[in-house]
Amino acid sequence: MAAAEGDLNVSDTTHAPTPEARAAATVELLGALAYGQLRAIDAAARVIAVAPDAATADGAATVVEHELAAYRALLADLSGRVDEPEQVMDAMKPHFDAYFDRAPLDDWFGASVFFALGLPIAADFAAAIAPVLDGDTAQLVREAIGGRDVFEAAAVEQLKAQLVDEDSVRRARQLSGDLLGRALTSYQEAMGETDALKVLFAGAAAEQGTTGEAQVKRLAMEVLTGHRRRTVMLGLEDLDED
Repeated sequence: MAAAEGDLNVSDTTHAPTPEARAAATVELLGALAYGQLRAIDAAARVIAVAPDAATADGAATVVEHELAAYRALLADLSGRVDEPEQVMDAMKPHFDAYFDRAPLDDWFGASVFFALGLPIAADFAAAIAPVLDGDTAQLVREAIGGRDVFEAAAVEQLKAQLVDEDSVRRARQLSGDLLGRALTSYQEAMGETDALKVLFAGAAAEQGTTGEAQVKRLAMEVLTGHRRRTVMLGLEDLDED
């Protein structure tokens, strides 16, 4: 099937986008998520080398299998929409590479922080974007990107076990802040190059009397809220902190 053609640079995102614009925006989103999955596969595979024992390494291998299956599902859907899905994925490659290339995966502590606090940022994104997608695409995104609950819960417990003194807590806070900062920077840079999310959010924005841009900012706030909830749960941040 040929790529859907539609101008994403709509000047007025207070009105529902055309079907063509929505189709083009959905393609861009799926391309970004698919490439992100490739990097998630690589990250999970790297954990095997730093895992403290074979049982933990086997758990990391299970994560690799899950991320690979999610990638295959996203790629299959994207391939049904465009002739050359890899070109769509390449457009978002620099932004994901900037995030994953600096992920703290050189030791078990850093890897635990990444899988407990870094990778879940993508799940928050999926939960926020899914409601504005069509039903089938929303289900695909939720299952592919938001289907890590068991793995993330295990990562949280593994990180908790390593937060044994002030030094470990301090390091976890620093790594967590770096991950969030880089994630938001990559997100802002990506959104500076495409109006895909603004287009996808435009329909909901019209119903609420806001703009697609305002909805995109709301998505970023939801990601921040989810991240803070996890840091509070781990004791890295207090509920009453500004």
